[in-house]
Amino acid sequence: MGIDSTIPVPAGVTASALPQRTIHIEFGGNNESSFEIWRRHGDTVDWYLHTTTNDPAYDDSDVKPGQYYEYKVRAVRGDSTSEFSGSAVAYGAE
Repeated sequence: MGIDSTIPVPAGVTASALPQRTIHIEFGGNNESSFEIWRRHGDTVDWYLHTTTNDPAYDDSDVKPGQYYEYKVRAVRGDSTSEFSGSAVAYGAE
């Protein structure tokens, strides 16, 4: 995949801890793209592709209480992607 500067970068990424070990991620995006949500546990481990979605929101239910999670998003069209968004952090809750 290559970066295409004409694909808008998802904006305003937020991550909020919800009850029952879930983190809600939201961001601004357009309907012409799908989105890759990248995640890392703590700030010393590598990023990895967590999921792909067509919606500008996602509930991550694979989290542990008290664990640090950081997310960033990029838009995908065909074989091209946007740059990554800024990141957002949340801690898993019970």
